[in-house]
Amino acid sequence: MEDLKSAVDVIERELIRGRARWVADLTEFFRDYRVMDATFSLYARGKTRNRGLFLSRFFASTVLPNYAVSLLCADESGKGALTTEKIRQRADLVFRIIRAGNLRWAWLIILTNSRLTPTVVSFIERYDRRELGIGIADVSSKQAVFSNNQVGRSIRSRLGLEKLLGGLTNGEAN
Repeated sequence: MEDLKSAVDVIERELIRGRARWVADLTEFFRDYRVMDATFSLYARGKTRNRGLFLSRFFASTVLPNYAVSLLCADESGKGALTTEKIRQRADLVFRIIRAGNLRWAWLIILTNSRLTPTVVSFIERYDRRELGIGIADVSSKQAVFSNNQVGRSIRSRLGLEKLLGGLTNGEAN
């Protein structure tokens, strides 16, 4: 079995293997990506038009739009309780990246090892800005919550964040 040190490693490995390819073909990956005074553990960017075999490539190039998109993952484990203010700050930074990179949409995944409070769960479930999908996951309990917009729901359905976390053992979660 591969020696994976954290949930971020697992997410990166699965993205490289093409886990999100039905939604976006993420081709560039950066670790410890700094934006102003914050660091994202993983930053991946790519396009919505995927590569594939001849027919699927032809279909994609003639029918599907080719938007620039990204995924940012922040590991907040060991940094205290996750609050709505911390989430807002991360979301604001992602919007800076969206504007600067002329992105169509982005995924923001925040990992924590503390229990998700009802306030955080409510905030995420009510989040509805269409350019940003947010997924918050407690890697110790494997609890995850997603924003209730199309991009947020795709973190669950297409990326399968809960399944990725379900495969972690307690030693890999931190």
